[in-house]
Amino acid sequence: MRNGIEAAELQRLVRYLGVSNGNMQEGSLRCDVNISIRPIGQLEFGTKVEIKNLNSFSSVSRAIDYEISRQVLLHSQGQVDQIVQETRLWEEGAQKTVTMRKKEGLADYRYIPEPDLPVVTLTDEYVDNIRESLPEVPEAKRRRYENMVLSMQDVLFLANDMNIAEFFDATIAAGADVKLAANWIMGDIAAYMKNEKVTINEIKLTPQELGELIASIKDGTISGKIGKEILFELMAKGGTVKGLIKEKDLVQIIDTAEIEKMVDKVIAYNPKQQEQYRGGKTKLQGFFAGQVMKESKGKANPKLLNKILLEKLNATS
Repeated sequence: MRNGIEAAELQRLVRYLGVSNGNMQEGSLRCDVNISIRPIGQLEFGTKVEIKNLNSFSSVSRAIDYEISRQVLLHSQGQVDQIVQETRLWEEGAQKTVTMRKKEGLADYRYIPEPDLPVVTLTDEYVDNIRESLPEVPEAKRRRYENMVLSMQDVLFLANDMNIAEFFDATIAAGADVKLAANWIMGDIAAYMKNEKVTINEIKLTPQELGELIASIKDGTISGKIGKEILFELMAKGGTVKGLIKEKDLVQIIDTAEIEKMVDKVIAYNPKQQEQYRGGKTKLQGFFAGQVMKESKGKANPKLLNKILLEKLNATS
């Protein structure tokens, strides 16, 4: 490993492989860090330094990067002799490593054979079989997401948590648009999980229903606003998109004549605002659109509504 980020990747890896939950604060995983540097072109590494007092993977990452920088600086200043074999502590407050104790002999670090432990020999065939049985690891998943033309922000968020990645994969397997699925998961769903302090496995929404929701908005059955209302109900209580649309009569109004009646009614009730709009206050279009949407109980097709509204407001007679 060459930096702190690569070391921190171990936590994701053990979680993806089902080895451990990787929670250092719970004692599920512990680690000490050993760091040594070598100039480019030099085959042998320099003196190894051990770091302890690492209680999270974020501190592991920062401690590694700090210690690498410290050793590189000493090397560049011609003070290689100051890099000694020792155990150092990571001070979270000061964000630096400090000397804990020095150990001169290799035996102090147990670099000796253990007579009671037999040698373990792993054949190439055994290793290859294990490799073939592994699930998709984080790095491979990130590369796959990148090939879906997702942004790096999307890729890092979705691949960071195995359960979120599985939810996303299942959603697009159900036929959902890749970018729309990512947007819903990273936006409203992530916000809900944060507010309610739940994981994606604890919400009642299923990937299949998220796919159905995205499809219903995309084909114009419901509006995006109504889609969000349905989403939060699905996350909290469960159910199906089609069932909620039918139960609450949420099908989007796309009948031109019906929307025209609502637009005419709103304009007739607000003659002062109509006069102001025609006098140059065109921002009042938003006011009228809001009133029509309210009249339709949120079911009017926004695109069709605004088209009809503009025609009515800009009519000369």
